[in-house]
Amino acid sequence: MCGHCTERAALAERLATPTPWGAASPDPLLLPVHLQEAGDWRQVASTVAGGGDLVLAIIALCRAACARLMQGERASLRDVLAPALHARLEHWLASLDLPDAWTWLRDEAPAPCPLPLAIARDELDAYLAGWLRVPHALAPAWDETMLHERLPRLSAALDVLHRDAPDDDRLLLLALSSPGATSPFSAIDLWLQRRAVRAVIAHRGVAFVLPLLERWRSGTLLAAVLRGDLDAPALQVLHAAMAQRPDDGTEGTRDLRIAVEQALPR
Repeated sequence: MCGHCTERAALAERLATPTPWGAASPDPLLLPVHLQEAGDWRQVASTVAGGGDLVLAIIALCRAACARLMQGERASLRDVLAPALHARLEHWLASLDLPDAWTWLRDEAPAPCPLPLAIARDELDAYLAGWLRVPHALAPAWDETMLHERLPRLSAALDVLHRDAPDDDRLLLLALSSPGATSPFSAIDLWLQRRAVRAVIAHRGVAFVLPLLERWRSGTLLAAVLRGDLDAPALQVLHAAMAQRPDDGTEGTRDLRIAVEQALPR
């Protein structure tokens, strides 16, 4: 089972269930996506047992860093994660050779303000070349271990560009570059893509998406609709555009149509 399968199953489950992400007890196999998408991510993270998957703790670390960068929150993961899982996360973080610009992720210290954009851009450039293999594949390829080790930095770098440089073309490149079949079970690379899509829509508007609708992975748009990121006018514009688009018969496109129709004001 790859990340695409995990994401597709989690999105289908969320579409069929009127409760918010993580409100009901999710299938443990789908917990990574629920933790990525839940509004109350702390509640979801608090349900993970001490012997749970370390990847869930890494995702929680990314969510906590995002809350610090985007909302100025300072809650410690020590108060969220099971003690045994938090200890494992700290041990994992201590094993990483973090550059000085990123040690605040490990120490739960305040992020540098402002965090230099050049550092964030370099981080995303490395990801685009090493994991997504775009715009060219000359850089050494990343393996799954490297992807997980770099995730906290990548996640924070994405937030920094979303906040401080929303016009940066890297966000658009991330939004349009879909990971291949090597996407890990945790779907963390698909999560980065979903967030890039939300950043593009938030800054440029849903009308920017429409001329290139066939290039946007349906799961990224479905996630945005399910999160409530699109207001009524944007939903109406997307609904009209999809009505004019031939049905390609895929499950993702079908679910996106259903989600848009359900979200439209009555």
